[in-house]
Amino acid sequence: MALAPRLVVEVFQHVNYGGRKITVVDSIPNTEGIGAQDLISSVKIYKGPGFTAAPNYKAIFYEHLNYKGRKLVLAPGYYPNIHQIPYNFGDVISSIGFSPAANPTPPEYGAIPLVIEAFREIDFRGQKCIIMRDVSDLKEIGMDNSISSMRIQRGPNFPFSGCRAVCYEHPNFEGRRMPIPLNNREYKVDLRNLNTAPQSFSNLISSIKIVPVGDFRVLIVIGDNRTSEPAILEVLTEIEGHKFDYHTVKINPNPDNYGDPNNAVKLSSIILSEYDIVWLTWNAPAHDRQYFVEDAEEAIKDFVRRGGIIWASAMDNNIVPPDGVHTHESAWRGGWLPVDQHPIRVVNSSDINVNITNEGQRTGMFTWPNKVDANALVTDDHWVTDDPAYTKLAIRTDNRDAVGVQLRWGDGYYVTFALDTRDAAKTSLAKTLIENTLCYLANLAWQSSPRQPLKGRYRVHTSADWRSSRF
Repeated sequence: MALAPRLVVEVFQHVNYGGRKITVVDSIPNTEGIGAQDLISSVKIYKGPGFTAAPNYKAIFYEHLNYKGRKLVLAPGYYPNIHQIPYNFGDVISSIGFSPAANPTPPEYGAIPLVIEAFREIDFRGQKCIIMRDVSDLKEIGMDNSISSMRIQRGPNFPFSGCRAVCYEHPNFEGRRMPIPLNNREYKVDLRNLNTAPQSFSNLISSIKIVPVGDFRVLIVIGDNRTSEPAILEVLTEIEGHKFDYHTVKINPNPDNYGDPNNAVKLSSIILSEYDIVWLTWNAPAHDRQYFVEDAEEAIKDFVRRGGIIWASAMDNNIVPPDGVHTHESAWRGGWLPVDQHPIRVVNSSDINVNITNEGQRTGMFTWPNKVDANALVTDDHWVTDDPAYTKLAIRTDNRDAVGVQLRWGDGYYVTFALDTRDAAKTSLAKTLIENTLCYLANLAWQSSPRQPLKGRYRVHTSADWRSSRF
């Protein structure tokens, strides 16, 4: 199997990427061996870690076994329906190959710290699937409750600090779990029979999370001294193998508005690039007709654009705009987000029950490493947007407006959830979500932050390094 695949191909049973999903990185002379013969209706093709070594590769889908018959040649990209013209090739694919072709402009698959080969039968026999990223429900790849053996090996982006695969009994990373670590002295782990001790996990796996571990610097930003988030965060120095180092700043100098005139600094005086994650606590950007980050709007956006991660708890909608005219539509200022390209605003609201969306479940924020009762959380002012660039992680039960959203911006991410942490009691209810969120943000930052090895601050090891190492 290719350790640094040139292309990563995801094939789907139904159009629009529905039904069963299978990942392919090597030529397949007979798609029956991966459970996909004459079943493929849509395709996603990504640049793999080895793409730069052969930047002209394309995937070739053949009508018959052993690369014979009619063929469909696809450059990296997304193909939601290969039944339609100009392809007319759905549900007839019996083999898949790779070959040089014209230069494509492809989407990126992302980092691959581990490569997992999962088999239906013990001793690495039977139908096989390849897993290289989190799978929140193994039904997506037709392997729920049916994995009997696994082989886990370093991927091309394996972190020196190690990585672990965590198998869960239920979808969305819930229920009993089986962590499988791979440290920097190991090349692979073979689990020939998941029904034997100490695993005893055969045919029980319904979701898998891949957790590359690392060290992360977090800037905690306070705009309202009532928040208890810093006290929670600063004791969470090690979670799920991740290590966190914190620095806290207060940016509100107004003592009449829960600020600190003696210790407050302007956020623009902080070098954000020294951090992987910036954590905006409850009301950090603004509160009670005051806006605290106007001096740092462009710096925040540049931090995210370059790969940084911004977290924002709830914030106040009651802000006086620059023209001084306070209306419902102009009551919130949020230039630290790219609102000119992706409009979004905050509106006043009280606590409400929420539903976690399917997209929110897939992140693991609400189940990993703790199960979070979303309706035990106390929420505050919520988000309103129709821009599809925002992924809604959680929505209100009354009007389906967003309580939590995520936005990819440049190489980094904005992630928010309207948590109210204005006192110790409310913050205590949010503690499990805060811990989960740190883990999730660390997984994002590991791939995107310029401070992390993967982005080049330190040398990134390749598969050739692993092959030449002694273990």
